[in-house]
Amino acid sequence: MPDNPANEKYPSNQFYWWLALAALVAGILFASFTKSPRQAPTLEAATLLTPPKAVAPQGLVDHLGQPFELPQLEGHYSFIFFGYTHCPDICPATLYQFKRVAKILQANPDLYKRTRFILVSIDPQRDSSKQLAEYVSYYHPDFIGVTGPEKNIKTFSRQMGVIYERREAENKDSDNYIVDHSSAILMTNPKGQLQVVFSAPHNAESLAKDYQAIYRFLEDES
Repeated sequence: MPDNPANEKYPSNQFYWWLALAALVAGILFASFTKSPRQAPTLEAATLLTPPKAVAPQGLVDHLGQPFELPQLEGHYSFIFFGYTHCPDICPATLYQFKRVAKILQANPDLYKRTRFILVSIDPQRDSSKQLAEYVSYYHPDFIGVTGPEKNIKTFSRQMGVIYERREAENKDSDNYIVDHSSAILMTNPKGQLQVVFSAPHNAESLAKDYQAIYRFLEDES
């Protein structure tokens, strides 16, 4: 007969100690491999899209006549605005805000190198690469203008959630027409995905502040 039959029925204190230690180690390992979701930054004028939306510009060219497709969006954060060079108000105002944002960001050279400012023309009939080159360089030598066939621009704009419509002049043969369009600024991430929407009215300080907060948040996530 065993000296202590009770020990066969109930585990010893040592068994419970080892069980507790194993549970503690398992908890530490689980915590180390499981990230709790971080809170998105507080933004003034931007909306962060999570998850981001895939886009695929095709058949477009920049103001130097070079292809502008998905590879040209990759590796950078790109401010994108859909407008046109004959626009009487919102387009020059937005490009001016881009200019001011660029100046703010140049205080951080590493961040500025990863940032692009792009005007996509919704008026390819009048906006050739040459016309865009003169227009965007007036605001900043680093700015990019994009144009291409109407159908390709429309496809890209719809992917980005932008709608525009040409309003014919009274004289239909006249080139003095207006194109109604969205005033939103969009931003793609380094994978070329639509990540951020900046709502109007646009202010350079708010744009730069929101962008820098988004940049830190997304870079920490990657």
